[in-house]
Amino acid sequence: MAGKSPGPFPNCDWRFNEFPNPAAHALHVTCVELMALAVPGKEVGNALLNVVLKSQPLVPRESITAWMNAIGLVITALPEPYWIVLHDRIVSVISSPCLTTETEWAGYPFALLDFTACHQSYSEMNCSYVLALAHAVWHHSSIGQLSLIPKFLSETLKPVVQTEFQLLYVYHLVGPFLQRFQQERTRCMLEIGVAFYEMLQAVDQHCQHLSYMDPICDFLYHIKYMYTGDSVKEQVEKIIMTLRPAMKLRLRFITHSSIVETASSAAAAATSSSSAPSTSSAPQPQPSSLSSSVAAAVASPSSTQHTHAPM
Repeated sequence: MAGKSPGPFPNCDWRFNEFPNPAAHALHVTCVELMALAVPGKEVGNALLNVVLKSQPLVPRESITAWMNAIGLVITALPEPYWIVLHDRIVSVISSPCLTTETEWAGYPFALLDFTACHQSYSEMNCSYVLALAHAVWHHSSIGQLSLIPKFLSETLKPVVQTEFQLLYVYHLVGPFLQRFQQERTRCMLEIGVAFYEMLQAVDQHCQHLSYMDPICDFLYHIKYMYTGDSVKEQVEKIIMTLRPAMKLRLRFITHSSIVETASSAAAAATSSSSAPSTSSAPQPQPSSLSSSVAAAVASPSSTQHTHAPM
C-alpha cells in the first residue's frame, strides 16, 4: 500500500518471473495464507471487512482509502464464499434504523453519504463506511462477480427497501458501476434499470410523502438517456402508471405516451382534493383549460425536455 517493496520480495528481473511485480506476488501469497486457515470462508471474509469497519482506531485516518482498496484487492481475488459476505453487510445496513427511520437523519442525506467529506469532518457513519467499502470491493471485482448484483437487487434488496433513504442508498451503491455494466454486460444493465423502478414503486406505496422526488427522477432520466434508452420502456411504463400523480408528472418523458394521461390524472387529483369539502353541486372545471394546457405541453416538447434532461 505504501508503494514500497517488502523484504521477502527483493528487486529482481520480474520479466521472467511467475508474477509481474512484487504487489502481484504479495497478493498471491496473502490469498494462499487466507485460504489455508482452518476456518470457513465466511468468517475470513467478515474478518477482512472488519479491518476497516470495526478497527478504525488501528487504521490511520489519512490512509483509510488505501486500506479499503487493499481489502478490495484481496477479497476479490479469493473464491466466492469469501467476498459474498459483503452482500450480507449491505443488507444489514439497509435494514438498520439509520435508513428505516427519518428521525435518525440529522441533515441532508446526500452529504451524509459522501464518505470523503464525512471522514474529513469526523462525522462518518457506519452506512457511509459500508458504502465506500462496497465501492472499493466492486471496483476491483471482475465482471463475472459484478454480474450477481442484478440478482442481489431484485431478490434480496427489493423486498427490504421501503423508505426513501433506503432507495437513495441503493442508488448511491450501484450508480457508479452503471457505465461498466453498459459496456460489458448490457443485459445486467437492463435488469438493474427495471429493479430501480420496482424499488421506487415499493417506496411510493409505503411512504406518504417523498422529499427527494426531483433527485430521484433526475437519476432515472440519466439512466434512460445514457444507458438503457427505450429498451425497458414496456416494463417501466407499467410501473410509472401506478405511481402517485406528482411522480408520474415528473417521469412523463420516459414513456412519451403518457403526457395526456399524467396531466389528466394530476388535474383530476387536484379537482378531487379541492372539491372534497364542497357539495355535489359545486361547478366542475371546464375541460377546455385542461386541453389547452396539454396542447401547449405537446406543442413545445423541447423546452420541457430541456428541463428534465440529466446533468
